Amino acid sequence: MKNKIIAFDFLRALAIIMIIPAHLSNYLFSSYGKLMLYAFDPYFANMGLGLFIFMSGYLLYYNNHSIRSLEDVFDFYKKRLLRIFPLYWAALAVFVMVFFVFASRLDSGFVFPDSENVFSPYNVLVHFLGLQILLAPAYAAPMLTLYFVGLIVIFYAIYPFIIMYSKSTEQILISSFVVYFCSFLISKTFNIIDHRFFMFFLVFMFGVLTCRERLSEKALKLPGKIPFVRLLLAILPVIFVLVIVLGLRSSMFLDPRISVTIDTGSAIIGSSTVGSIMSSIAGLMGINLSLLEFIINLALLNIFILIFCISEYSLATRYVNDKLSGTLSSFFTNIATSSYCVYLFHRPFFTLWNSGTNFISSPILRDALMLFVAIPLLFFISYNIQKIELNMKTNFSARKYSGKRSYHKDLLFS
Repeated sequence: MKNKIIAFDFLRALAIIMIIPAHLSNYLFSSYGKLMLYAFDPYFANMGLGLFIFMSGYLLYYNNHSIRSLEDVFDFYKKRLLRIFPLYWAALAVFVMVFFVFASRLDSGFVFPDSENVFSPYNVLVHFLGLQILLAPAYAAPMLTLYFVGLIVIFYAIYPFIIMYSKSTEQILISSFVVYFCSFLISKTFNIIDHRFFMFFLVFMFGVLTCRERLSEKALKLPGKIPFVRLLLAILPVIFVLVIVLGLRSSMFLDPRISVTIDTGSAIIGSSTVGSIMSSIAGLMGINLSLLEFIINLALLNIFILIFCISEYSLATRYVNDKLSGTLSSFFTNIATSSYCVYLFHRPFFTLWNSGTNFISSPILRDALMLFVAIPLLFFISYNIQKIELNMKTNFSARKYSGKRSYHKDLLFS
């Protein structure tokens, strides 16, 4: 069990370390630094978020794999709400203060997109309830960063019912796809359920299934000996690099504004050619081109994230263990402990930091201070906030369940 804890500390640390640089380009001043980081945004952020969500599914099943009644479901919800919402509500309040109430007084160089709409009383209330992903895009405008909590809320709302009514791995898999496609139909019919649900739900359920297979003592391995899988694993890194270079989230040749040509010897294939082919395919399938592009983008992103998650998971469980030095283990643990708080507060923290360092004229010096002072300070503060919050929850639980069966205490913190 100790090995598992260290391994997951490593994975959580890796996830947050990938997310922060991807967001940092908005808060740097040196052109070279911004360009260097922009090349990895949003790809590293998506991979880091995917890893977080994969681990959420894995650990959720590890601690809550036996849900048999509605009472278990309600207990599950109470436990999750206590874990998620207190810090999230604090972060939401800070976002409103920094990016809306005092935004005009802070000369930080960062302008929150669509702030009038995002920080309207109605939209803030939607975020307070954690419904931003469910109601978007028709009835909500998800905030940068804080949309993640709305995503997790939906996953946690669905999870106990899938587990309660699925008695085997096959049934969980079938239930997951049924939920996915029903959600897709609802989304297209009523213009609700943000696209990020479809980007990450299968990753979440993949984490659940990975844990289930591990608990069943079945080794989960990539089928690397299958020729198609070998070819896919060989091609994907090349596609990934090309997508980063061209700066497109969706398929690289579908945007007619991008001038990309391939000389086949007998003909020249360009962006417009591929676009026409894709339009024809969309017509044959009876769907519009934007939907086909969304499906292609979704499939590629899920493939990348799933391969990345299982690769990092295999690496961590195999090599990150109690044989590591105490210093390195402590480093992973401290970063992992602070990760949720860092994720929630890093945007307003960087904004306030830049506002307070406006007296420095050198862009390079400001960026150096951000990298070597502000970011370590953010992790240090976040770690201590998480420890204080944990102690408060522990004391609250001890008073609430004093004299009762220890089962409730274990349930709350399992």
